[in-house]
Amino acid sequence: MRRYIKVVLVTYFVLSLVVSGQDGVSPTLISVNNHKIPVNEFEWTYLKNNSGSSKSSVDEYLELYINFRLKVEAAIDAGIDKTSSFSKELEGYRKQLARNYLTDQDAKEELIRKAYERYKEEINVLHVLISCAPDASPADTADAWRKAMKIRERIRLGEPFESVARGASDDPSASFNGGNLGYITAFQTPMSFENAIYAMNPGALSKPVRTSGGYHIIKVQDRRKSLGRIKVAHIMKSVPPGSTTQQAENAKQSIDSLYIRAADGIDFASLAVENSDDIASAVKGGELPWFGTGEMIMSFSEAAFSLLHDGDISKPVRTVYGWHIIKRLEKQPLMPFEEAKITLEGKLNQSYLLSLSRKSFVEKLKKEYNFRVNREILEWFYTIADSSFISGNYNVPGLKMPEATLYSFATIKTTAAQFMDFIRKNGTQAAATDSIGFINSLYDSKSYEDLVEYEDSMLEKKYPEFRYLVNEFHDGILLFEISDSLVWRRAITDTEGLYKYYETRKDEFIIHPEAIAEIYRIDNTAGRRNVSRLVKTIKKHSDEPGGRDIIYRNAKTGKDTIVVITEGSWKRGENRVTDHVKWSKGFHQYSEDDFTYLVDIKDITMSGYEDFDSVSEQLTNDYMKQLEVDWLKQLRSEYPVVVDTEQLNKLKEKLKDL
Repeated sequence: MRRYIKVVLVTYFVLSLVVSGQDGVSPTLISVNNHKIPVNEFEWTYLKNNSGSSKSSVDEYLELYINFRLKVEAAIDAGIDKTSSFSKELEGYRKQLARNYLTDQDAKEELIRKAYERYKEEINVLHVLISCAPDASPADTADAWRKAMKIRERIRLGEPFESVARGASDDPSASFNGGNLGYITAFQTPMSFENAIYAMNPGALSKPVRTSGGYHIIKVQDRRKSLGRIKVAHIMKSVPPGSTTQQAENAKQSIDSLYIRAADGIDFASLAVENSDDIASAVKGGELPWFGTGEMIMSFSEAAFSLLHDGDISKPVRTVYGWHIIKRLEKQPLMPFEEAKITLEGKLNQSYLLSLSRKSFVEKLKKEYNFRVNREILEWFYTIADSSFISGNYNVPGLKMPEATLYSFATIKTTAAQFMDFIRKNGTQAAATDSIGFINSLYDSKSYEDLVEYEDSMLEKKYPEFRYLVNEFHDGILLFEISDSLVWRRAITDTEGLYKYYETRKDEFIIHPEAIAEIYRIDNTAGRRNVSRLVKTIKKHSDEPGGRDIIYRNAKTGKDTIVVITEGSWKRGENRVTDHVKWSKGFHQYSEDDFTYLVDIKDITMSGYEDFDSVSEQLTNDYMKQLEVDWLKQLRSEYPVVVDTEQLNKLKEKLKDL
């Protein structure tokens, strides 16, 4: 909760990550406790925090901003910015902000757009897998490739793909799906597999495609436009692997019976709660999370997406898990690019594609900072990286380390000795087995780390918006901590102060008397005799068990009833009928217009004050506000605030049409 509140506070002053233009010299607009705020920084903050119907004027926002700065100055004076917890939290926020600046955004954007284009299509894929470990020997790798080619030839010559997959595929699911993965889309398979299927036309058969699992022979059955995402509920009767024929038949009979009841209009959620074997979804009326193509087993997914309207219910559907009835709850088309971008970026960050944008980013940094490598020193490392060195024996007898720079850029120089230290710490993580590949992979890692670390150190200087954002987080955290200490926590824990505050506002919590009553409105058109008889019946039977039924029976004239009964509690001025009679227990009668009113006052509450506990929540909130008002008065008296009215007027003129 504390972290959430901090984020909200910071977000109050930081609503965007982009600002254009250079950070030129800007005159001071405000000085708070001698802390100067330039015009361009205030303008940036104002524009980013003011949009829509809640937009404030410059003058209104200036007052809020000055209050904000006063509290921050109080936090600095209290030394909060010197604590280790503050430094750790600010560094965490800064790292999050820096991520967007430490990759090639153009390359990343291109990759995201490429992924979105693929998301527009869904591809029905069959495959046969021949297992081959990533670190398999060259001989084993060649054997797996030859086996995959023989399987491909069998399919090419006409053997049914499904029967070949069931007999030859190392994918366990092939035994029941014949190698048919159903419709899939981007980010659901290894990238080499995905690249292959999106390059194939329906009916095409691939050559062996290598992934970390081995070699795949792939056939594309169909390509279609994205069906979007769907939300469904289901009822399942389980048929676990190894079930007997009788158990399977019992499940089928049960699901058929449930389908008939659901189709007849029996509440689907109730049926799921009472009957579904999927316990996790049953407690939610059978409801499942949103899913898209490729995220559910094929037979279930296709049945769900075939439902045309919200509320439609499928006939029983068989999957490897058992029998299902599916109800469509809601369906969404493929999201527009801007909405899908966040999801796609998250998936991109989890894939090796991100390395492409990193590589592009490093190349840009190398050009910008004039990166130079000493090839002679790099090649010296090739010569010492024999098999023993690669396996982790870095104590080479008689090794004389060159006293030279391996590479340099900007103000950074990395020596051969520093690179050797890096090898000793990270050599076991290098995947290459030959000397050149081993050294190059570590050289790439080290130079990448150094370039990114240097770029990270330059962000505040290169990007004004980044500096503004870090400053806003800095101030926002301080704002939270000082407000929590002096206002929020105090309002909650200062019981004595809160009770004194209650005493000053006690008159706002007066309890006014209320009449608890039953009102009988009798229609006079029934005639004086009938009205009189009904009044007697009400007085006699109103408090008896079943008395209300007796009254209604005696109040009938033909198909109509001549009485309307209302019960409740009312203060003075809330009900004209109770206001008309004396407030004492018992029956009170009077006539007005075409009705006779019989008022049975059951009780009258006493006047007084609401007790402290019953109003403590409201008091606490109000006490917080009062503490803040008092605190700001104190800060305004302690800290000088100076506003340059000339600069303020210029800014208001500039922003008046926005």
